[in-house]
Amino acid sequence: MDTRSSTACPIARAASLIGDEWVLIALRELFQGPQKFDELQKKTTAATNILTNRLTRMIAAGIVVKVPYQERPPRYTYRLTKAGLALMPVALELMRYAEEWMPSELGSPLQLRHLGCGKVTRAGQVCSECGDPINIKNARLEARGTEAPADAQPLSAA
Repeated sequence: MDTRSSTACPIARAASLIGDEWVLIALRELFQGPQKFDELQKKTTAATNILTNRLTRMIAAGIVVKVPYQERPPRYTYRLTKAGLALMPVALELMRYAEEWMPSELGSPLQLRHLGCGKVTRAGQVCSECGDPINIKNARLEARGTEAPADAQPLSAA
């Protein structure tokens, strides 16, 4: 995918890539670490053709890379690139916005852990527990209720 655009507006350019529900849902899962196609499909509930299309777009845009893990038959793991990881602040702000302005009775299936203090924090750019900045090197997106493992890896290691 040619990442250049005839649109001067940077918000419109970014929205042309990530302004799709299935792209954002795939990103949500990939922020938790590399995923096999079947795992992504199960976690996102996307139809095969939809997930294939979105992953192809994400690979073309340089935010996801496809890494082979099996030759026969060919199978791949999908992982975020540096450009993909750079979308984390956007995803956290969307998460924060929805928690504040569009609350759900079900609660979020995810939690954000700040590895600096080890505590679960509200989504955003600053840890709600200790006040330190949140970034891909010191935060982990995980399933709600997950305990902090001693060797918890940040998003940048995903």
